[in-house]
This record gives sequence, C-alpha cells and structure tokens, in this order.
Amino acid sequence: MAHYAAFIWTARATSRVKFFSWLLVQRRIHTRDVLAKKHIVAEVDAGCPIYSTTLETVDHLIFACPFDACFWQEVGVPTAGAAVDDLTFLASAGAVVGSAAEFVMLCCWQLWKHRNVVVFQGQRLSISRVLGCYREDAVLWRCRLPKNSRSNVDSWLTALSP
Repeated sequence: MAHYAAFIWTARATSRVKFFSWLLVQRRIHTRDVLAKKHIVAEVDAGCPIYSTTLETVDHLIFACPFDACFWQEVGVPTAGAAVDDLTFLASAGAVVGSAAEFVMLCCWQLWKHRNVVVFQGQRLSISRVLGCYREDAVLWRCRLPKNSRSNVDSWLTALSP
C-alpha cells in the first residue's frame, strides 16, 4: 500500500477525492459486496445495481461494469482486465499525460458519483453527463496545479471534448 500512499496523498486533488481514492485502493468504499459483508444488504442483493448480473465489487464498479468500460474507452485509457491495484499503471498508460494521478483519481471519483446518482436518484446512465461533470471539475481543479502544469487540464479537456 505504500506506493499508493505517495500516488494519492501527493496528488493535487481535493481532500475528498484523495480520501475516496485511498478507500478505493483499500477496497473499503461501500460497494454491494462490502455492504453484504456488513449484513446491510442480503447476499442475493449484492449484484451490480445497474446491470444486476455480477457481484458489485470495487473492480467491477470502476472497470468491469459495461458502462465504466465505455467511459474509460472514451477517455482513452486502456483498462482491459484492470483492477484498482492498477491505478498507478493507468496513470502512466493513458492517452492524456501530465498530472496523471489527478486525471485518474478524478475519473474514478466521477464514476462513483455517477453510479450514486443513478442508483439513489433514479437518473439514467449517461456517458455525456459523466464527461460533462468531469470537465466542470477539471476546470475547478486547474488552480490546484502548479502554474507550469495547468496546461495539463487543457489537454484533459481537449481529450474529453464532446
């Protein structure tokens, strides 16, 4: 876990996203498999709340869910067979370079937020909505980066333009 500590805690992301990312790599966010272990949901209800076919684990939530696979493809990051253990690799393998830790963490954060909006508010799945929220947050995060790295956000936005 030590290599994740530097990856996460030195990134220029918001504290909320850093903490989420830390829980993510430790597989402690409240996916259905964790809720089943805590006896909050029944084992039979531990499937993906969107596609219902597979147990919702952290890896399913971020990479294996068909919707998320489409998102990563749209962003230009290869994730075939990826797991949260691969976050540092994904940061270096993506099409968008520069401030890669922040880029990957923001992607995971947006996927988590979109999943919650779909599950708890009944909204429809929408790649364009996730990308729109991503673009909004990326603009806000621009000031967190050193001045010489702020152009990285421009490359993120160009890669994710509609």
